[in-house]
Amino acid sequence: MRSRAGLLCRLIAHSCALAAYVYFAVAASAGDTNPSVGADGKADADAGKIPLVVEATTDIPEVSELIAEFMNRNPDISVRYSKIVSGDLFDRVVKSVEKRSPIDVVWSSAMDLQIKLANDGYAAEYRSAEVGRLPPWAQWKDRVYGVTAEPVVMIFNKRLLRGAMVPQDHAELLRLLTEHPSMFQGKIATYDPELSGTGLLFITQDVRITQQTWKLVEAMGRAGVKLYTSSEPMIDRVAAGDFVLAYNIPGSYALERAKHDDDLGVVFPNDYTLMMSRIVLVPRQARHVPQAERFVDFLLSRDGQALLAQHSLGSVRDDMKPAIPGYPNAEKALRPIALSIDLLTYLDQAKRRRFLKDWKDALLK
Repeated sequence: MRSRAGLLCRLIAHSCALAAYVYFAVAASAGDTNPSVGADGKADADAGKIPLVVEATTDIPEVSELIAEFMNRNPDISVRYSKIVSGDLFDRVVKSVEKRSPIDVVWSSAMDLQIKLANDGYAAEYRSAEVGRLPPWAQWKDRVYGVTAEPVVMIFNKRLLRGAMVPQDHAELLRLLTEHPSMFQGKIATYDPELSGTGLLFITQDVRITQQTWKLVEAMGRAGVKLYTSSEPMIDRVAAGDFVLAYNIPGSYALERAKHDDDLGVVFPNDYTLMMSRIVLVPRQARHVPQAERFVDFLLSRDGQALLAQHSLGSVRDDMKPAIPGYPNAEKALRPIALSIDLLTYLDQAKRRRFLKDWKDALLK
């Protein structure tokens, strides 16, 4: 079973390794980043280098080796990486349009917001040197690129669900919730699409694939589903046995946790498995465009993708398979969420309200 002390040590080790290379801006700050001052306010040891400001939604431990390697290969660049929530990141790019942007690279899991930035003219046009190795679904108009390929999964507690009680697809989950209500009552979880952009993206994509999703939402409602705004507490509570199952969890987080927790099981639904991507763009007003383009190319390169795959952030390249260790048949069911204008549908407030009303009605049936 995963040791909390061991996990803390690993996180500290990753963060310390990255601190030797990367200067972190304060994510909550809306101001400019001083290129000669690090996060601790001391003079920057790399003041003579070009400061590349990267703001992203990805946790620091997941990118530490990648950034360190990029800087090793580009000794003229000092990367300043900040983790920031997707909505704030979007706002920072929009607000900087009248001046040179303090952000050089925007990398976010909010697929819809990234497409909106590009569609509204905030992204610079850049044809990456790696574009020939990317599938069509992972690129849009030479302005945004999908960097990862992350399946969306179910997770379950192996001590509480076994054998035929572990659903292998969406239809089986519906059947189990209907036929074994006492097993699941009050013990399943999923995202709250009213409060979570990720949750809204996943459930709307489910409905796009099959209208049977509404019956599944009804069944989860009857089972007293608990709703969350992020995946971490759901994973924690399933691993602890408070819940028996959680639905629509980013596979990257689930797979990383399952490496260290024997009680956590992961299911790639074999009828279809959604696959999300973290999207990168260079703001049109970026200060260091050539260096930002080098960073994008490294993210999409074989070496960059391999470093991300070490943290279960699957490769998006055609010549590398998504990282799904131990699940040899999962790839056949993958349904990528394509980078397209369709992602903007539920940014329309009227359509969003209508969908959420349908979702709440189904949940209460």
